Amino acid sequence: MAVNSSKKLFRGAVLLAAASVFVKVLSAVYRIPYQNIAGDVGFYIYQQVYPFYGIAVALSSIGFPMAISKMVAERHFSKLTLKEIMVTSLCVLSMISVLIFLALYFGADLIAEQMGDDGLAQLVRITAFSFLLMPVISVIRGYYQGFYDMVPTAASQIFEQLVRVVAILLFAFILIEHGFSLYQGGAGAVLGSVIGGLTGVLVLVSFMWFRKDWSQMMKSGFRAGSISIVTKTIFIHGLTFCITSLILVLFQLVDSMNLFMLLRKSGLTEFRAKEWKGIFDRGQPLIQLGTVVSNSISLTLVPLVSGYIKKRKNNEVDHMIKMVLLISLAIGTAASIGLICIMEPVNYMLFTDTEGSSTLAVLSVSILFTCLIMAQASILQSMGYTLQTVLIVLVGITAKWFLNLVLVPHFQIMGAAIATVIGFCLMSLLFFLVLITRVSRPLFEKRKLSILMVAAMIMAAALLIFNGLVYGITGESGSNRILATIQALASVSLGGLLFIAVIVHRGMFTNNELNMVPFGDRLAFLLPKTKS
Repeated sequence: MAVNSSKKLFRGAVLLAAASVFVKVLSAVYRIPYQNIAGDVGFYIYQQVYPFYGIAVALSSIGFPMAISKMVAERHFSKLTLKEIMVTSLCVLSMISVLIFLALYFGADLIAEQMGDDGLAQLVRITAFSFLLMPVISVIRGYYQGFYDMVPTAASQIFEQLVRVVAILLFAFILIEHGFSLYQGGAGAVLGSVIGGLTGVLVLVSFMWFRKDWSQMMKSGFRAGSISIVTKTIFIHGLTFCITSLILVLFQLVDSMNLFMLLRKSGLTEFRAKEWKGIFDRGQPLIQLGTVVSNSISLTLVPLVSGYIKKRKNNEVDHMIKMVLLISLAIGTAASIGLICIMEPVNYMLFTDTEGSSTLAVLSVSILFTCLIMAQASILQSMGYTLQTVLIVLVGITAKWFLNLVLVPHFQIMGAAIATVIGFCLMSLLFFLVLITRVSRPLFEKRKLSILMVAAMIMAAALLIFNGLVYGITGESGSNRILATIQALASVSLGGLLFIAVIVHRGMFTNNELNMVPFGDRLAFLLPKTKS
């Protein structure tokens, strides 16, 4: 029985990880055609209110469902009934969601005023409705995940995101093409997000309805004394579980709240400040895409760390931690350096021009640190150090806020990019300091770090030479979008393949380690002959 449960749990984790990767890729990619439709000012408008929706998504897809699933899975030990868990969770989350909704809906004018743009108030009001969907989504997902059934969660996430992306792009295109303002186009896009969330609710309710799970669940008993236990678990575990997924969104929220105002104070006109904020926001999908692969590998390997911790296999724990960190470091290094080398053609390919390429190149350094942060935070949480994780995230966000205040008035969006990089770097360093006190061995081997440096230098040299030849043959950079697309895609292929070939051939990973990584077994032929 235990073996079957373990298999079900592993398969469910893989399914949920795959759905999560799909959703995150789609979440990053759709912003590119949106920027092409709405332009930089239209992109600025949408990005200003996106963090509020992102918080709602994180709470209803990770935080609260995980807290509820924990109670469902452990109900026999805690003596809680399904009715107690589900009814109390639904009531508590309904109160939380209504309070957040009221704060956003009636405080929209104040929030827009703080952002320095009164036109955003209507978008904030529409975004507020996303939080009203949170209780149903969280409770049903948490219920099924507690039984290791990840199909309803995965299905709801995929359908929600597909409908959301189609609705966002369709509404924005129709409204802007028919002469409506960019703010009205942005309001349509935000409404598309709410419609996507409503789709997720319908999918989950359908599972409950056809499986008759709710009626079965309501047959169990209910004790008033269980309310405090369930409420405490929801608040403590619900918020700490989702803190890592909120890191990028919270950094975006800081920029939404003060970057536009600071750009105005730096001397830019209102229109130019909006435009440059939109150009700065081009970096968000690039950071998201850069961290997707690292995050998906962490989702696959970190549960193994938790399993080894429970079995008290300290050697295996140390080895797995080192491996997760090394993979994240390798992916982050390759993505950051690669993007820096080819930012100009990538910027033109994705966003129609090369504006802000130098700022986006600096912002690309964030990918290195965010890859490490996602892995480090996940490892610490699996080891039970949730309080440290929350405190470090708060330190990083506070640093980002104050660095914006200091740097943006002098360096404009470049200052915001530097503030982001320093904020993420500080968080990664703090996570590293906590980890080295918990792991008995060095987290990184000097030999493997030297291999990584060599691979990065070879990749960077190859990309610079290749792009130099392209510019030498074709003349000015940024003069032809089709050429920029070919150049960018060729550079990504060349740099990625070269980097992977060098780190594998030089023995950065053993054959056994490669087999643990998705599709890693296909790279075994590149291993040096002396490696096992």
